[in-house]
Amino acid sequence: MLKMTPENQARAAAASQALKAYQIAKNGTADRLSQSMKETLIDLLSDLRHFADAAGIDYDAADRLAVDHYECESW
Repeated sequence: MLKMTPENQARAAAASQALKAYQIAKNGTADRLSQSMKETLIDLLSDLRHFADAAGIDYDAADRLAVDHYECESW
């Protein structure tokens, strides 16, 4: 079961702000009618893969570490 601790609530809030900033950077607006947060998340994850390729970062390795962090923070 996911622990929504105050720290995890703060992490989720920071991620929400990052998604809104990405939506503005990509679409020129944070208007949720232009794209759902789910669609924005999918676009961001896809674009982060492109970024990782351009920067020489192993995206899959970074994602595996991110999952490990998430699990440690959540359970």
